[in-house]
Amino acid sequence: MASLRVVNRNRLVCRGFVALTLLLVFFNEFIVYYMAQSSWQPIDCKLDNCTRLLLIADPQILGNSYDRSSHSPLARYDSDRYLAKTFERALAFTQPHIIVFLGDLLDEGNIATAQEYKQYVQRFRRIYQNKNYKKRVHVPGDNDIGGENGDYISNSNQRRFENEFMSEDLFDYDNRLRFFKINRMLLDFSNPDRDNNADRLRIGVSHAPLLIGGGPLLRAIISDLDPHIIFSGHWHESRIFIYPSTKVINFYENAVRHFDLKALKEQEHSYLEIMVPTCSYRMGKSKIGLGYAVLENYNLSYTVLWQPNRFILLFTYVFWGLFVVCGFVVFKMMTRCPFRVAKRQTLYNRVSTIPQF
Repeated sequence: MASLRVVNRNRLVCRGFVALTLLLVFFNEFIVYYMAQSSWQPIDCKLDNCTRLLLIADPQILGNSYDRSSHSPLARYDSDRYLAKTFERALAFTQPHIIVFLGDLLDEGNIATAQEYKQYVQRFRRIYQNKNYKKRVHVPGDNDIGGENGDYISNSNQRRFENEFMSEDLFDYDNRLRFFKINRMLLDFSNPDRDNNADRLRIGVSHAPLLIGGGPLLRAIISDLDPHIIFSGHWHESRIFIYPSTKVINFYENAVRHFDLKALKEQEHSYLEIMVPTCSYRMGKSKIGLGYAVLENYNLSYTVLWQPNRFILLFTYVFWGLFVVCGFVVFKMMTRCPFRVAKRQTLYNRVSTIPQF
């Protein structure tokens, strides 16, 4: 009977560990995303000409060269799965008219071979492709074509990025918005129809921030494009720049910021740039998110859809695994000692009951 009770107790403990493990997995893989979404701020459209933008910066799809460890395939799988899951939830929440990718789509695009590049593009499309949302804008980052810290940018890197990502990009939308692609690495920008720029709300999209740097590129952008708003990434931070003042706003709250772009330009003679944070937990930032902007005439509303920090969730798996192993060892030590005492006691009782002659 005693051994039966021990077996039942062992089974109960094992089932308890299994149940708690399943609860942890369910929380980390499902519940935590609902909790993050509960803090997102909706932006309602009030006018018929409302345009919703989903802004994605620095996903940096992991490559094969920088990390060749034994666990790198698992790291790539988990990163891709995280990007896909957060994108799907943001897509359902915002239902954007246009999706804007602000560079560094790939982590090793500038050094990838032709075969590797094709594989990375396929993974990117598996994560971000959706047949219901085809209006998109892409700009390259330094990890896509090169150019960081003065690195050489080859023509082949530029061509393959343009062929894979930019061939069907949006320029004008609904005869109201016009997107200008700005490449700070090449000190270049697109402006194919400058005669009709004044009739559009002009949106600059760049991987690297522009207003904070100054220089001849910024002067040319202000002179030729005169943008109402600029969206950028690269720093993996969430910030708002206003030029020509040196005002920098760190934007990390769960709130909506409102801007009158026409008044900002015509009355205050200022330019606005919004830096979108990285959407990848692999960048090592504690705050990860996707930008969400709504334009109605010249009124801009902007917020960040903050995502759960995946590294913290992964650490909980490690700590729980260590706890389970330690608990198993302690449990075995505690249950074996009574067995031995009981066994010796039983043997002693049997010897003591032997009749003496």
